[in-house]
Amino acid sequence: MHRDLTKRQKSILDFLKEYLEDRGYPPSLMEICTRFRINAPKNARKHLEALERKGYIKRSPNISRAIEITSSPLKNAVSIPIVGRVKAGAPNLAVEDIQGYVTLDSQFFNCRDAFLLKVEGNSMIDAGIDDGDYVIVKPHKNPSNGEIIVVLLDDEATVKRFYKKGDVIILKPENPDLEPIKIKRGEKEVDIIGKVISAIKLIEKR
Repeated sequence: MHRDLTKRQKSILDFLKEYLEDRGYPPSLMEICTRFRINAPKNARKHLEALERKGYIKRSPNISRAIEITSSPLKNAVSIPIVGRVKAGAPNLAVEDIQGYVTLDSQFFNCRDAFLLKVEGNSMIDAGIDDGDYVIVKPHKNPSNGEIIVVLLDDEATVKRFYKKGDVIILKPENPDLEPIKIKRGEKEVDIIGKVISAIKLIEKR
């Protein structure tokens, strides 16, 4: 099955599978370098490029951990799309183009039919969602009070904790330095995209 791979490529592919099976997401370039004593990320990237050319993995450009094993090493593997960015702070224009895919283990993440959005800003830091994190979002139109949601306000997306009191929707940040957004019925268009079920870190902060 792996006759077209070099010994090093086979070892890296096995490492990718083991890492995915253990953690539910792929290793970074630096982790590959450390494991195989490769002296630079660009050299590790060349091995991934070779595995991709030979059809063993799929990658997304410019996203260091967006690696999918085409041979499905995980029994419960689910490939979910990375869909643009979302602002946690002041709302930011939603970008709906799919930027890549990440394979997660549905045994650890309730991620079937979900998608990933990248968070920008620090409004949700007390909920463990930091700038640069990815949130797993399940489409859902009727959240309960206290749930963290992704919401579109006049075509701009933001991540906040949801509350509803009578005719008022309250989008509460998890940062004591920021004020909640309060919206009365009819004041502006509010489109709830879904609820956040988990936050993960796919890219090392630079």
